[in-house]
Amino acid sequence: MENLELPLVLFTLLTQMAVGMAIFAALRQWTVVEGPTIKTRNEWITVLVLIGLGVFAAFFHLGKPFGAIRMLTNLGSAWLSREILSFGLFGALTAFTFYMVFTKASKGWLFKVTALIGLLAVFSTGMAYASAGLDAIHNVLPLVFFLLTVFTLGPALASYFVEENSQSLLRSILEPSLLASLIVRFSFPFVWLSGSEVMRASGQNFMSSPLHWIQIAALLIGFIVVRRSKGIPTWLPILLLVGELLGRVAFFSLVVSSGSNIGGLY
Repeated sequence: MENLELPLVLFTLLTQMAVGMAIFAALRQWTVVEGPTIKTRNEWITVLVLIGLGVFAAFFHLGKPFGAIRMLTNLGSAWLSREILSFGLFGALTAFTFYMVFTKASKGWLFKVTALIGLLAVFSTGMAYASAGLDAIHNVLPLVFFLLTVFTLGPALASYFVEENSQSLLRSILEPSLLASLIVRFSFPFVWLSGSEVMRASGQNFMSSPLHWIQIAALLIGFIVVRRSKGIPTWLPILLLVGELLGRVAFFSLVVSSGSNIGGLY
């Protein structure tokens, strides 16, 4: 990618935060059958605000923002079109879910459908960014990165809407998610170093970038803290968010495109 696209950084990060929170709101409703509370309403309005801000940020990436609707004409062949449709559905379902929660008429199935559509939207995002022109990520890695963000920031942010003595479910998912994220994000630059010239250049960029190592440090601290604590400290989601933000900036600015090595040896 090689050029920092701040609108895409914000769009992908904010929407994945929203999906993560929706998933864990639905999961708690499923496992502990929470009724609609003030915290539940606040949680869903936060999800709605995040998805709104993410979509708003994405418009700054488009040359003609008001022509975005035309992208839906390529649903049969373009993952970008599917991404737009799926996030549109997720946003609409989130708004409806918030309304139902606000009126204390929420249904468990609505939580689950909203979370499922959110997951499908993240899947479409992962496929959309697995570009053939980017050797290092022309594979399942973007989807893996994005899902790890969902399952780390999701339970971390959800902790703000759950009493400390009821955070065992969130902790039981956050801890292995942090460990998995730590292993994957530490390992992938070394894998790239064993690949083609372009992949090696991407690996070298990450190995020498403070952004990458700060994210690794944030994940490591998070894992140690969650493993040793009974709850999720209020400062931890902020630390993880900063780490994910820096990691996302690295993703969009440090991966080298195939065109950068035109005329060179592979």
